[in-house]
Amino acid sequence: MFLLVFLYLGLCSASIVVSQRIEFLLKKFLHKNPVINNEIVLSEYKSTVRKCMYLTLTQIGIIVISICVCIAFIWNRGFSGAFSITLLGFALGFGQEAAKLEEKAKKLDCANSDLEEEYKKILHVWGKKPLPDF
Repeated sequence: MFLLVFLYLGLCSASIVVSQRIEFLLKKFLHKNPVINNEIVLSEYKSTVRKCMYLTLTQIGIIVISICVCIAFIWNRGFSGAFSITLLGFALGFGQEAAKLEEKAKKLDCANSDLEEEYKKILHVWGKKPLPDF
């Protein structure tokens, strides 16, 4: 039972760390580059989005495992185990700021039509595909 508790605490902590890392990457990029005005910035954008996509997939895995552990915890503890859902909700709450920054990063202006075309391709992949292919 103690293993289940430590696993659950570790997974929730890992989820928070991943959320904070995504938030850090997006804040860093957006602070440095409020507009996509050249190929170098677009390349940095691709790199940032790529890292965020991989981190998001990692976080999804962590959350799925956390939910399974939470269910097992509730199964073993009964109603008193239901309070473990609070910790999962707390961990998921850390992703809200990263989600706001992600939306901001998806609404940047581009200096010209060539950059905008490439930017839109990146946005399409970011929103529709699980892995980056740019």
